[in-house]
Amino acid sequence: MLTIEKELVAEFARSVDQANHIIVGTHLNPDGDALGSAISMGLFLESLGKSFEVLCHHPAPRNLRFLPCVDKIRTEGTDKTADLGIILDLDSTERLGNHKERFDAVPKLIVVDHHVPHQAPGDVRIVNTSAAATAELLTKLYLQLEAPISPDMATCLYTGIVTDTGSFRFRNTSSSALQAAATLLERGAAFEKVSEEVFQSRQLSSARLLGHTLETMQLDMNDRLAWGTLSHRDFTWANAKDEDTEGFVNELLSIETVQVAALFREAVPGKIRVSVRSRGTIDVAEVLRQFGGGGHKNAAGCTFETSLEEAERRLVSELRLCLESV
Repeated sequence: MLTIEKELVAEFARSVDQANHIIVGTHLNPDGDALGSAISMGLFLESLGKSFEVLCHHPAPRNLRFLPCVDKIRTEGTDKTADLGIILDLDSTERLGNHKERFDAVPKLIVVDHHVPHQAPGDVRIVNTSAAATAELLTKLYLQLEAPISPDMATCLYTGIVTDTGSFRFRNTSSSALQAAATLLERGAAFEKVSEEVFQSRQLSSARLLGHTLETMQLDMNDRLAWGTLSHRDFTWANAKDEDTEGFVNELLSIETVQVAALFREAVPGKIRVSVRSRGTIDVAEVLRQFGGGGHKNAAGCTFETSLEEAERRLVSELRLCLESV
């Protein structure tokens, strides 16, 4: 399992010990790693008797509401003055949404993340891009602190690792991630519950929308590029929400010839969210940074505030160029 520098672990412990009130934050539209990491940190701070808040701009999506203690996540914070902020699973305070100003105001900020840092906020940075998930880093942090990992913490952390590795199918799966997952199972992680809720449960609205996505998808570049578009009208027809599209882009990528897949979603009129996935060495995060997005080499996203057609035209053109260079 990966290790964290002893000096960083000691500084983290010292910062938490000296703080009177701590705010914990994670990114917009939280996924399993974001929520699992944030809740685990809240439970850790609670075990120390610390005063804290766990904040996120958006509430937990439907498929993650099973997480233990998910009610600790607040979309609205208090007015209490915080002297320490801990942000998890993001490399920019911009992605804190309506909590950004509060984190910008804290006198000390800790960052725990596994993304390639394009910004470098934080006074204490526990960042390792070789980690499969922020939850993997936190698992190691708690172990090095010799902090007890409760079954609820273990379930949250395991969820973070299993979602960011696609149930240990993605290229970021490592021996370290598997070791961390094994440790969390030993600590009582409810792995069957996680597997059922995350990978084996789908709303009828989601199933209808997935069928429409696959029926109307487009292929190009000798079937190496696939993309699907979901208009606001499609969401209304299926009585679905954006969270119902979780995993759709991976279904497009699962086609044997496809090397890059994209899903355009207009759950809200005029706001197009895009998820892109790739195989091998194809870096889609670099492509999406041109549009203010980012992520990992093989999994990235961005948002357009334009028409669905315009977003599709602009991004598909760049994805074609990306594939031409491979």
